[in-house]
Amino acid sequence: MKVQSKVFKSIFNRRSLILFSIFLSAILQVGCSTIELNSNWRDREIIVDGNNTEWLGTMYYFEEENISVGLLNDENFMYICMIAEEPLMRAQVMRQGFTLWFDPDGGKEKTFGIKFPIGRQARGITREMREMEPDPERFREAFEKSLAELEILGPGEDVRKRIPVEEARGIEIDMEASSGMLVYELKVPLLFSDQHPYAVGAEAGDSIGIGLEIPKMDRKTIRRAMSERTGERMPGGGGMGGRAGRMGMRGGRRQQMPSGLKVWVAVRLASDNSPISD
Repeated sequence: MKVQSKVFKSIFNRRSLILFSIFLSAILQVGCSTIELNSNWRDREIIVDGNNTEWLGTMYYFEEENISVGLLNDENFMYICMIAEEPLMRAQVMRQGFTLWFDPDGGKEKTFGIKFPIGRQARGITREMREMEPDPERFREAFEKSLAELEILGPGEDVRKRIPVEEARGIEIDMEASSGMLVYELKVPLLFSDQHPYAVGAEAGDSIGIGLEIPKMDRKTIRRAMSERTGERMPGGGGMGGRAGRMGMRGGRRQQMPSGLKVWVAVRLASDNSPISD
């Protein structure tokens, strides 16, 4: 009886351990789930000018973050559009900067990043724009000045290079704020070459990881941003042309305190102009 009891306890403990392992694995899979999206083959001309009219019918809406993201690619380039509707989110982008990360292996490694805008860490730019705000033309000049540079991040940790936007060979990038929204557009090479030293490092048809990151604002910056919301003036131009795909205004949505943005998605690049089947 004692031997049978020991055998029973051994089997019971083993089964309990297996069940617990399965349960724990399920929890971890749920907690670490990655959003999976498809990039569509570029079937239209994309002019990188901060205008979202070319992106109709291509946008994915992220409800919790209240942003919309569009993804297109051809055999040489990837095209990305992000639209932020929340006033505080737009303030975060301008003050803290916005970084797009790429992992050519499809994970969440910060292998290669593009930070644009860099952000208004320099008080001079913020003060200059606030002083020029009553004058639309001068405000536009200050706004364009804040978008004159970008940072190339990686490959490798702590690798950071700031360059003028026009010198980012192969990269086209722009941002526009109008009609109460902020529109970000990027064209980035897929493969490295002598002409394209900054690239994702992937081919059409591959699966890659893309991270969207905005640093969290401190309390002082949040108070300043909220105090400037009343009578907010944003530079004109670049009309929005209606809703884009699943993107739309969320009327009556309660404003949340900004906590930064950190979203990773797994993206399958289109391999040709045929529709992607699941």
